[in-house]
Amino acid sequence: LRSHESHNYYQYPQQASIQGDYAGKCNRGAPGVSNEGSSLLAHSNMNPYESRDGNNGMVHNRGNYHSHENYPGNMDTKSRQEAERERRRRKKKSKRRREKEKRRTVYSSDSSQEGESEKRSRGKRSHRKNRKGKREAGDVNSEGYSESLMTRSVEEAPASRTSNGNIFQRFLLSSKLLVCNLPLSAASISFTIVLLGTVWLKWTKESLSTCKEVNFHSSQCTLPDFPGCYFCDEFNHVYQLATRFHSVSSYVAGITVMAFFAKAVLSWNAFIDEISSPTTASPAGLIFMTMALSFIGKGDIGEILVLVASFLHLILVVWFIYMSLAYQTMPDPSWFPNTIGIGLCAVKVWFYYPLAGHFLIAITLMLTFLYFPISLIRVALNTEKMSSTICWMQMICPAISLYALSIIIQPSFFSETPDITHFQALQRTVYLPCMTSLFVLSVVGMLSSVHGVIMRWSQICQEEFSPAHAAYSFPLLVHALAVQSFRSGLDFFGGPGVSLTFKSVLHAYWVFLVVAGTLVALICIVTYLAFLPFWTVEIHRENEEEPPSPHETSICDVITFGEALIQPYVSPAILQANETGILITAHDSRKNKCYLVRTRKIPALGFEPMMDLRKFARERDALKIYIGQPNIQEVDEDGNDQETENGEFLDRSDVV
Repeated sequence: LRSHESHNYYQYPQQASIQGDYAGKCNRGAPGVSNEGSSLLAHSNMNPYESRDGNNGMVHNRGNYHSHENYPGNMDTKSRQEAERERRRRKKKSKRRREKEKRRTVYSSDSSQEGESEKRSRGKRSHRKNRKGKREAGDVNSEGYSESLMTRSVEEAPASRTSNGNIFQRFLLSSKLLVCNLPLSAASISFTIVLLGTVWLKWTKESLSTCKEVNFHSSQCTLPDFPGCYFCDEFNHVYQLATRFHSVSSYVAGITVMAFFAKAVLSWNAFIDEISSPTTASPAGLIFMTMALSFIGKGDIGEILVLVASFLHLILVVWFIYMSLAYQTMPDPSWFPNTIGIGLCAVKVWFYYPLAGHFLIAITLMLTFLYFPISLIRVALNTEKMSSTICWMQMICPAISLYALSIIIQPSFFSETPDITHFQALQRTVYLPCMTSLFVLSVVGMLSSVHGVIMRWSQICQEEFSPAHAAYSFPLLVHALAVQSFRSGLDFFGGPGVSLTFKSVLHAYWVFLVVAGTLVALICIVTYLAFLPFWTVEIHRENEEEPPSPHETSICDVITFGEALIQPYVSPAILQANETGILITAHDSRKNKCYLVRTRKIPALGFEPMMDLRKFARERDALKIYIGQPNIQEVDEDGNDQETENGEFLDRSDVV
């Protein structure tokens, strides 16, 4: 009986409890019933977690078993089935909630509207907070996991993706940043590309037996880029390949150099700031030199573009000379693209308007004989205060003048069979000695460039690749152009009086320049393009304090101190450019807006590599000592240390 009752109790616990309580009340209230009978009756129906008081027969609960009404042991079969269905329903609802929140996280990372994203996040947080108090214990864990998962995914999502929108919008933003932050030294890459096409086309014409030399101003001279034009078999596959390569390189260079005009339109203030310093504006002349070489012979549009490029380059010459006088700087190789480089524009203008071409070549020759001797002395004697990238461009000054003069002195009349007897006599007595002198200066410039690089080899080994190193890409090719022009002019004007041995040596030297220049150019082009996104689009300015503007720098009061032929200090213009940095276009991912800001994260200033803060402080204090002013010590407020570029600190005793 006890076993049966015990089984019924565990099967129907609530009913057994009610029966036991009812029986106890009856026994306590019935007269004449002994305590033994009461205890026996209570024992058969009493919960094992309860005990009876022997004095008054009251039942005491020794556990909390009956207090959990939802515990499966306290439910009948129907209640347990309903609880199981409720648990499954809540589990499915929680799973759907997590999947929905994951989808919202993905959508929010692709959303370009910050207001909508914040509104959605606030709505989810408030809704989640209201639901949290109503959930049961098992549901709270799943909600906590879902909330933490969403929080981590939102925090780890890049800010740029949150604000930049879809892939098309991100592409437009990257393109804008690329154009607005394009360094002026990138014009060196475009200039190098068009030079490669010109040099190798001339190589092909001289190497093929199907190409015959014709008069310069005859109808058979289709592309008069050099003295001694050639008429070639157009069905020759090698000639076709060289011609196509020349056309492709011209169009690629011409199109890419137009990006600087887009930069001037999209970010005019940054463009003006960059060409307002003689340090950062040094590569600007390469833009117009590239246009002149790329668009020559391209019809009426090409003629207009060549004339526009020549006119703008002439304005740049005047502006750069004015800046140099204001900063009291002296000629060095960084001047040549902006001043001597107008000789290339003079050649192309001469094809359309000979008088304008002669005017520009006169300016080129005058500046060459004025600047080149000073630059030679400064490169040779200032080995520690002039960078190797600047010294390497020494060879282009007389080379451009030689190339321009060798074409300008060609006959200006058009005839298939002209009588050039008198003209050749004049060339031998006047122009040929001038060309020979310029060729000698070109060789001297080449030796000066090599000497400058050798003396600064340790400096080169310590430098990382920067936009300034684009200066290595084009000087050898420009020098090759000059040597080839001199060879052609020598054959045309010199006649049989020129030694064959000298011609052979000159040809071998030209071949060496073409091969070496091509290898150096390809290495520079590939490396520059590989690093270009890190200098334009992916500029990391975290924890960087914005540099001061040019008129707020620590050396603005001595900026006009100038330079000397032999100087024991770095130019004040270079120091000012290092302190003020570059004005770039940055993107605020939170407000989804672009703004202008100064930074020192771009590792070059024109063709001048940027100094680290330790070197800058040392050179600035050396300039102050030389002038006679006290040193400048920028000390951190909490100590005697000066902050370096990487956030580290150096002791003030390290600064000279």
